[in-house]
Parts: sequence; structure tokens; C-alpha cells
Amino acid sequence: MNPFFQNIRDNTEWLYGVIFEYKWFYYDFWSLVHLWSGAIIFIVLSACNVKRRWLKLLLILCVFEVVETLFFIAILNLFKPEKGVDVVNDIVIGMLGGALMYAFFKWDDTGKYTKFLALFISAVTIAFIWVGWYGYNYTISFFNSPYVNWWALSCWTVSGAAIILLFSNFKAKKGAFFAITFPWLIYLVLLFAVEYIAYHLLSLREITQGATPLIFDIVHGSRIMHIFYVTAPLFFIGLFVLINSLFEKYE
Repeated sequence: MNPFFQNIRDNTEWLYGVIFEYKWFYYDFWSLVHLWSGAIIFIVLSACNVKRRWLKLLLILCVFEVVETLFFIAILNLFKPEKGVDVVNDIVIGMLGGALMYAFFKWDDTGKYTKFLALFISAVTIAFIWVGWYGYNYTISFFNSPYVNWWALSCWTVSGAAIILLFSNFKAKKGAFFAITFPWLIYLVLLFAVEYIAYHLLSLREITQGATPLIFDIVHGSRIMHIFYVTAPLFFIGLFVLINSLFEKYE
């Protein structure tokens, strides 16, 4: 296999971790991806005022499963082969994602809580993708867990939510530039402080992919880790702006 595609396959292995299974019915971390995909596709269809959106959502999910099976699995060998029941599960879970979005907006018909939902989805999405892809492993076993590291996922989700909340509040009062730069600076200061305390005082160290420090003998990790740690607020804020704009156009 091409090294590039092999790297993608290796970095997505964690998504096959089973969360719940009973006979042919199961949930794994891929199920969360399909749930998210169905929800976001439904929101895009609704924001664009597409007619017969439920049918279109079903067709898009079915087409994706065909493309995934014939191209990504059969030709590129990026993912593990799927049984027919796996395909049905993926489509049903995708439709469930759309149904949850529909139920939420029907309940919140005034739009009072849409920003909070956009904040939650954005924070969890970036945290889930990054933590799952990077694969954290700490020197203290209590902070480790299989598939997705619960400690890193929790920390990044809370951090992302705080960054987005600061951005949202500052944007209404100070403008976009200040709303991005000020939370970013706060984040960097807290990041360096927390990393120093964890690494030098508590001996809580991440040992997955090398131990090269970013600066001041803190933030030890690979180059891609350093880049993400420095630019993380942009990812959280960018996804929030995108999702929130879709929510505002929902009909």
C-alpha cells in the first residue's frame, strides 16, 4: 500500500473501537462520525432550503456508502471491509443524526440555544478528531484509556468551548479581530502554565510520538502536535463560525 494511504489507515484504526454491541447491532466510534455527518448534512440541506430534504439526506448517505465500499475500501484499501448490516447501520445512524437536528430546532423554535449547540458540536468535533488521530498516552496510567484518551478529550473539549465562548462574547463587543486575538493570547498563557505544572511538577507526560519541547522545555511532542497546540483556537473558532452560520440559516 502507498505510504500515504497506509498512514491514513493507521491513524483511523481507533475509530473501529466498539462502544456497544448486541448481536448484529453495534456502535463504534465510526458511528459517532456517521451521526455527526447526518446531522451536518441535514443542516446544510435545511440552510439551503432544499426541497424533500429527508429523501436527499437518505440519498447522500447511500451514495457515500457506495463510494466508500467501491473506492475507499475496494480500491484504496483505506478502511476495513464492511458487511451489509454495517452499511445499513451507518445509514440508519446518519438519518438519526438528521432527526436529532430536526427535533432540536423544532424544540428551540426561537433560536435561543442554537449558539450553545454550535459551541458544543464545534468543541467536541475538533477535540474528537485531534485526540483520536494523535493517540495520547501518558506516563500515569490513570489518565489513559483505549481508542480515545478520555483525559485529553475532556481537556480539549472544555478548552475549545471556553475559547469559543470568549470569542462569541468579545465579537459582540469588540469586533472580530479582538475576539480572535485576545482568547488566543489567554489560551497560550494558560497552555504554557498548565504544561509546565503537569510536566515539571506533577510528572504527567505525554509519551506517544516523541518528546521534543516546543519552547521553555514544555509542550513535548511531535512537530504536528506543536503546530496544532499553537493554532488550536483558529480551528475551534473557525468551525464554530461555520456551524453557527448554518444554524442561523436553518428553515
